[in-house]
Amino acid sequence: MKDITFAVIGSGFMGNVLAKAANELPYARCIGAADVDAARAQNLTNTYGGYAYQDFHKMLDKENPQAVIIATPEHDHLEPVIAAAEHGAQIFLEKPMATSLKDADEINRVCKEAGVKLMIGYILRFEISYAMIQSAVAEGSIGKFLSAYARRMATISEARRLGGRVSPLTYIGVHDIDQILWYHPVPVTSVYAKAIKGHVWEELGTFDSAWLMMEFEDGALGIHEVGWCLPEEWAKWQSPASWSGFGDVRMNVTGTHGNLYLDFTPMNLYGVNQEGWKMPDTRHWPNLHNKTIGSAKLEVEHFFECVLNDKTPLVTGEDGRRSLEVMLAAEQSIAEGKKINLPL
Repeated sequence: MKDITFAVIGSGFMGNVLAKAANELPYARCIGAADVDAARAQNLTNTYGGYAYQDFHKMLDKENPQAVIIATPEHDHLEPVIAAAEHGAQIFLEKPMATSLKDADEINRVCKEAGVKLMIGYILRFEISYAMIQSAVAEGSIGKFLSAYARRMATISEARRLGGRVSPLTYIGVHDIDQILWYHPVPVTSVYAKAIKGHVWEELGTFDSAWLMMEFEDGALGIHEVGWCLPEEWAKWQSPASWSGFGDVRMNVTGTHGNLYLDFTPMNLYGVNQEGWKMPDTRHWPNLHNKTIGSAKLEVEHFFECVLNDKTPLVTGEDGRRSLEVMLAAEQSIAEGKKINLPL
């Protein structure tokens, strides 16, 4: 018999990725899923078990799961967190934790008062290459941290999938913001960002890409280039069907005595046939013998082990708030055309 029951709130793409990884653990069992789209919740439970609901309040009342995975749209995190915390469920919350500091503070408050664990879904902390950069920096192997540059470019298909709901900063930029803050845990004093508007802007009303610079209290810099303006053809292949596409992703860290370089373009596998070149994701949630491996598995496994062993997750609500504040400052900087000082 599995030891931890869990339910999923938000049965879209990431809800399914996380549910699959969790349900493959020997000590976790899916007992329910809720989504405003009843068919999506039903599809998830048909695959991983449990009962489907449209109303997550009813699901929590009836199923009373020990843990909850929340993967609703970014602006709809607060209400399900409050409901889950009131039921005493341990919470895994997809990034970003909210779209306002007010909601982030309330999320942290209710989880603390209810005595439940809160883990924010920053998957890159569980990707070995990114984690090895952190350990190298923390050991002082490259001397004093001076700067980090991160690039994360997705295809326009990702923007279309979201239908203009959020900017690339909000949806994928927070990953690298969190990484840079993890590498250099020093207060950020200012953020300046500039957006580039092209085809995505014309079609969906969200900017195509952005550059942001965060300045730390000690003078170090974090630079991030983020967007979803790669052409569809970057990851449009039909075969091999088992290969899922990714994007153009890099991380470079400079210190006084060394440099660290990560380049996932491609990750570690590429191929070509009559359709052209293919560069699949081999690191985040690939399937191996019908099971999820990579950083998604390790991330979910870490959360459930923290629940089992009563430990604090590697990525806390306070971590989520810090990356959110930098992201919000970047969005504000773009809107106002000026540098934004922190704290907000």
